[in-house]
Amino acid sequence: VLVDTGISGSDIQKYLYGHAYEDIMPFDQALKSVGITPEDVDIVIQTHLHYDHCGHTQLCKNAKVIVQEEELKFAYSPHALFYGAYNLSFLKDVKFRVVSGESQILPGIKVLPVPGHSPGAQAVSIETEKGTAIISGFCSINENFFPPEKLRLRWPVLAPAVSVNSLQAFDSALKVKSLADIIIPLHEMELAEKSEIPIISDKSDEGQDT
Repeated sequence: VLVDTGISGSDIQKYLYGHAYEDIMPFDQALKSVGITPEDVDIVIQTHLHYDHCGHTQLCKNAKVIVQEEELKFAYSPHALFYGAYNLSFLKDVKFRVVSGESQILPGIKVLPVPGHSPGAQAVSIETEKGTAIISGFCSINENFFPPEKLRLRWPVLAPAVSVNSLQAFDSALKVKSLADIIIPLHEMELAEKSEIPIISDKSDEGQDT
């Protein structure tokens, strides 16, 4: 099971007006580092369909791709303000398994609706020996769930900066924080430097390797 497929260094420069990103490992090489190939992937769970999350999904030719119905609809007919967030060429020939709302994917793995950043964003909840780990499903870093102390007195979470619905985004962040023992924010740069996912929870605002 793979959650999102990212985007290549060359493609992301097209979207970010030439800003260079260094040391981006190619998708197939990243999978090879853990002993698999794109063809070995059985299931891809798309947290949402923004271009930077599904740029290699086509390469997983044998995978069923789990997506929320609302997200797929919006991707093919986005509001003008979010047109640039989607690239339909990344979705060509993808075999979707469309779900609506909370859905169990495999024993111990389920998706949870977390709308706001995008209409059909979904978090991924995984039961582990150390508790419930949740991959956030929307653009977030550690500080979205654990704001600086002065802000935390009023806001226990911070909504993503870019959202189709900021109220939903705030509520979705609260939902993830309330349900998770381990939170894995999608855009936390610290994770790119780890070989294992660190624990990020109220019990320890400092990450520690699992």
